[in-house]
Amino acid sequence: MATTTACWKVDEFPNKEISSCAPEPKQNHALSGDEEHANHGSRDLKYAWVIVVCAAFNTFCTMGIANSFGVFSTLYINFIYPDVSTASIAWIGTTLTVLMMGGAIATGPLTDRLGFRAVALTGTLICSISLLLASFTNSLWQVVLTQGAMFGIGSACIYSPSISLPAQWHTKNRSLATGIVAAGGGAGGMVFTLITQKLLDSVGYRWALRALALVLLCISGSAGLFYKRGVPVPRGGIDFASVAKDARLIAVGMGGFFVNTSYFVLFYYLPTAALKIGQTKQASNNLVLFMNAGTTAGRILAAYVSQFVGPINSCIGSYAICAILILVVMLAVKSMAGYIVLAVIYGMLCSSYVSITPLILTNVFGPQVVTTAAGIVNMWCAVGVLVGNPSQGAIYQHFDRLLDSFKAISFWGFTGLVLAALSYAVLKVLGTKDLGKSFWSRL
Repeated sequence: MATTTACWKVDEFPNKEISSCAPEPKQNHALSGDEEHANHGSRDLKYAWVIVVCAAFNTFCTMGIANSFGVFSTLYINFIYPDVSTASIAWIGTTLTVLMMGGAIATGPLTDRLGFRAVALTGTLICSISLLLASFTNSLWQVVLTQGAMFGIGSACIYSPSISLPAQWHTKNRSLATGIVAAGGGAGGMVFTLITQKLLDSVGYRWALRALALVLLCISGSAGLFYKRGVPVPRGGIDFASVAKDARLIAVGMGGFFVNTSYFVLFYYLPTAALKIGQTKQASNNLVLFMNAGTTAGRILAAYVSQFVGPINSCIGSYAICAILILVVMLAVKSMAGYIVLAVIYGMLCSSYVSITPLILTNVFGPQVVTTAAGIVNMWCAVGVLVGNPSQGAIYQHFDRLLDSFKAISFWGFTGLVLAALSYAVLKVLGTKDLGKSFWSRL
């Protein structure tokens, strides 16, 4: 049985990287089914940036189309399926998100066996077919199956490999590379939301789905052709069970779980809070646009800042600040200016885990294992979404809606983000213990 090398890399000095693990012997490496892997130790720096650009385009398409589902959701609720409960329609988006994140648990073994290129291109084909099939649907269960489940599975094959592949190609610029790829998803959310709305207004929802299928096939299909493995697979493969049971990965997974139980609180309820103080529907919905803009910039900024303060420290600080912001602003501030500031700052900080988690996992397990580890963490995140979204709706419905308040839902968001920060603090305790360093060190 193959073993994984557990690493901790600490940037105590600007130009010196200290690792607690010794490099693996060269003879322990073996090729995967990926005929396109790069020579370990002699990676082409120019091609490394090609990988970043292509991965950013892939997250731009998959996350962009996934995040634009809110536009379709409004259409389905009000015009296509007006007699169906909103809870039932919400299963389209929930199924998509859960499978996109949870399905990533299989992408590590798949990329080891088939290669990044094959897995990403397969995902592109599945996503394109799913949107095409969705354009011919006539009942809700068919939409859940195609636009929800099929697109979620296809996205898993694209998203997780795309977010982890740059870590195999970059060492010095790993933080920046990962941040750029993660930011692609935020930019895609803004662009595809606008494109989808224009298409719905001009050609209708069926042709809008077909157009999106073609756009994704062309962009992601082209980007996936350039994917290459940056480091070889360890001989004998990766010990999935030992990675999954590692206490450090469990701590990262719990952080992702708690983030995703609370992540969408402001996305769902801040516009409603703005409506309650007399803002127009357009102005209220613009708050989501401000948050998406914040996430785009924040994913790059978080990765950059982590080089100086440490990736784990960045996550602890980000989610502690987000927790306080939710509680203070949602309960004490009743102005649009305050809500805009909250939307921008929260957007910049709340998605830190997207760009920083691959850095943490690469430092802990090494670049060879990062895709498998990221898939497991994404499974934790998927469970968080599955628990968090229905719980938020139930809490608001039973405790806040009747009282015209946001107290209960604000405390839910606060608690989840505090627990996320504590989970990353546990990870830091484990890391400093392994390295014999102080808890206050840069890690």
